[in-house]
Amino acid sequence: MAVLPETDQRAPVGSDTAARDVDAPVVRVEHLTKHFRRRDGSSVPAIDDVSFDVAAGDFVVLLGPSGCGKTTLLRSIAGLETPDSGRISFDGRTQFCPRQRINVPPERRGVSMVFQSYALWPHMTALRNVSYPLQSRKGRKPKRAEIADRAREVLAKVGIGELEQQYAAQMSGGQQQRVALARALVANDALVLFDEPLSNVDAKVREQLRIELVSLQRELGFAAIFVTHDQTEAMQLGTRIAVLRDGRIVQDASPLDIYTRPADRYVASFVGTMNEVPGTVSARTGETVVVDTGLGSVTGRAGADTLAVGDRVAAMWRPEYSTLSVDRPVAANRFSGRVQASLFVGAHTEQLVRARDHEIRVLVPGAQPLDTGSEVSVEVSDADVVVFPAESA
Repeated sequence: MAVLPETDQRAPVGSDTAARDVDAPVVRVEHLTKHFRRRDGSSVPAIDDVSFDVAAGDFVVLLGPSGCGKTTLLRSIAGLETPDSGRISFDGRTQFCPRQRINVPPERRGVSMVFQSYALWPHMTALRNVSYPLQSRKGRKPKRAEIADRAREVLAKVGIGELEQQYAAQMSGGQQQRVALARALVANDALVLFDEPLSNVDAKVREQLRIELVSLQRELGFAAIFVTHDQTEAMQLGTRIAVLRDGRIVQDASPLDIYTRPADRYVASFVGTMNEVPGTVSARTGETVVVDTGLGSVTGRAGADTLAVGDRVAAMWRPEYSTLSVDRPVAANRFSGRVQASLFVGAHTEQLVRARDHEIRVLVPGAQPLDTGSEVSVEVSDADVVVFPAESA
C-alpha cells in the first residue's frame, strides 16, 4: 500500500499547538491490519484486526514469539510502517486512517522511540546525542543553553551524567542503552516506544536497567509501549501485557491475571512454565472439570466455557503450585513418582519427578536437594489446575 500524503492540519501529540483531548487515551488503535506479501505471492497477516488503548501512565508490553506481529504493530504506531486499514490516534487526534487519507509521518507524531540497536550517532558525544531531538525539532526550539541543561538533567536521571563527553565507542553496552533512553526522554513526550531495547546487554545489566526504567516511567509519568519476547521482562515492566499470536492480541490484562488466569492454552504455555498433561473430560460440574489422563484422574477448573464430556483437553498447572511429600498425600490431585533430577538454582530447588510416562516439574523454596531415584508424591490443589481445549495451542 502506498504511503498516504501528510496532513498538515494535524499537529503532533507532543507539540505545543496540539489540542489535546483530555478524555481520550494517549494511544488508541482500532481494527488495525497489515499484510506482507511473500515471494510466492501469498499474503501473510502481520497485524490482524488489532484494537487496544494505552492510557496516561500505562506501561503496555507487547509480548510474543518471533513473527507474531509485535514489532510491526509498534512500528505502525510510530509511523515507520503503513498498515492496510484501521485507525491510530493519539490523545484523540488521528495519526493514521486511510479512509480519511491521513498518515502523519513519524517526525510529526510527537513520540520518542528506543531501538534495539541503540541507534546512537557515533560522531557525537553522549550530550550531543541526547540534545539532538530538541535541536532538530521543527518550529519553536529552546535556546542552546536550555537544551544542554535539559540533556544534562536527563543524563543524570539515567545515571551517566559523568559520561556526557564520551563517544558511543568509548561506552559499554549498558551505558549506550542509557544514552538511548535519555535521548528518548529528553523531549518529554507523552508516549515512548521501546523495541526490545534490552536484548543486547548482559543479564545483570538488563536486570538493573529494568528497575531503572520502571522507576523513571513511574516518576515521569509517560505512557510506554514495550516490545519483548522475554516473559520475565514483561512481568517486571508491564502494568498490562498484551500477548500476541499470529498478528492478534489473544489476551490483554495485568501481569497477575496473565499469569494466574491465562485466557487459553497458548497464553498459559508461553508465559512462564507449565506442567501439562493431556486427557479427556470425564465429568463437569459448574467450573469443576475431571480429566482422565495417563497420570489417572485430574481435577481442575474449566479454562473455557465450552468444555464438555468427551473433549480432548490439557490439564495444566505451575511448578510452584505443586508440593512434594514422602507421607500420605492429602490434595485432590496426587501422583506417585521418582526423582529424576534435583536442580538447585538459588532461590529455589527444581525437582524433576517421573510419574508413569510424564515428567512433572516442582519448585520448592531454598536448598532442598533430593537423591535421584527417591520415591515421592506430587500434590496439587484442584484450584491450581486449569483445563483448556487441546487445540488452543
